[in-house]
This record gives sequence, C-alpha cells and structure tokens, in this order.
Amino acid sequence: MKITNKVLSLLLIFSLFVGVTGFIPQVKAVGQDEDEVYLEDSSVILEEDNDADAEEELEEIQGVEENSDESALSEEELKSIKITTQSWDRGGFNGGRIGGGGGGGSIVPKPKPTPKPTAKPKLPAKGFKSGAAGEKFLNDYVGGVGHKVYKNVRVYDHKKGKWVKEKRIVDAYVPSTRVAHESKVGYTSLSNFVRKQIDKDVALRKAGQVDGVKWHFFKSAKTGKIGATKNLREYLKKKKVPYQYHD
Repeated sequence: MKITNKVLSLLLIFSLFVGVTGFIPQVKAVGQDEDEVYLEDSSVILEEDNDADAEEELEEIQGVEENSDESALSEEELKSIKITTQSWDRGGFNGGRIGGGGGGGSIVPKPKPTPKPTAKPKLPAKGFKSGAAGEKFLNDYVGGVGHKVYKNVRVYDHKKGKWVKEKRIVDAYVPSTRVAHESKVGYTSLSNFVRKQIDKDVALRKAGQVDGVKWHFFKSAKTGKIGATKNLREYLKKKKVPYQYHD
C-alpha cells in the first residue's frame, strides 16, 4: 500500500506539473495572436469617419438625378435678374405717383451696406466626430454654399476596368471663386472611390466647369488621426490638386 500511495502521489505531482507547464505556453500564444491581429488591423486603413463619402459613393454610382443643382438657374442667369430699389425725396414727392412728375422729385439711390468680415470658425481640439461635421465646418471656413452636383462626369473606374459616367458631389462649392472643395476626416487612403473623386475634379477643371479644386484634411475625434497616405498625396500632386492639413 505504501508503494501504491507513492506511485499515486508521483502521478498526481506529474499531472499537475504538466498542466502548469502546458498552461504557460498557451497564454503566450494568445498574447502573440492578439499582437498579430492588432498589427494587421493597424495596417488596414479605414475611412469610417467619412460617412458622407459612403453616401455620396452610393449616390454617384446610381447615375444621374433629375433634381440636381444643374437643373436650377445658372450663376449668370441669377446675375441678370436684378431688383432695383429706389427711394424718393419726401420734400419733392408731394403725393405724386412713381414715374410721374410729382413736383420735381429726385431719385436717391439706396446706399449698399458694407459687408462685415466674418470670423473664421475654430477647429475643435479633438477633431470631428463625423465626415458630415467636417463638411459643415469646411463650408463655413471657405464661404461655401453646400453641396453641388455635377452630372455625367467621365472617369476611368479601376475596379470595373472601364470608363464610366457618374455624378460628382462637391462637399463645399464657392460661387464667387468657382472653386470646389473636398473634405476628408481622419486618415484617408487612395481607394478606388477616392481616386475617382480626384479624377472627376480634374475633369471638371479641365472642362471649365470649375475654376479650381482643393482638398482639405481634418482630424478625427474617433481615431485621433489626420491626413492622407503617401500614395494619395502623390496622386494629388500628380493631378495638380492642392491640399491642406487642418490641425
């Protein structure tokens, strides 16, 4: 019985030892797997902050909308519609009708109010929570009037391997300078959609539909990141599209 108890004791100690030594490598393996997943995830660039881009991409590939900005009056047509405001000298009006000889009345042009300079909006310290928030700030910053839609812009789709005609939705359009501005929140890569956006801007500029284009990069409040990948910066330079980091 003594021998049997010793054997059982040795077997028990041995099994405990094997269990402990087997447990330690398992913990290390889990740690290594987590590190590999982290590194893998950090190498993949996602534009989760540019939710507006996702909506625009869906709208652009769906084709042409009938109710777009181009169906409205053009800038030249709006300029041709003028409303002239006149005021009469009360001393010489004497109850006469406008346009009549009401006692030698004189027309006094209404002075134009002096426009007050608007202060530039301040960037949020932690960045923007969404792509839509970045677009709103950009419109305030450049004096834009919001989105402007251009129809049937011809570009090459590298994913489909063919030429396509799609819409281009500009994030902030400034009528006075005819410049189209693009907003990007977070760290942005040269995806197929982003490449087409640049190519569409270049096509619009070449066709004279805009006088200039500019891209703007803002910090993300979610990721704390800002800017563009190297290949995106190189592509913007290649296409002669100026860009600005707002940090």
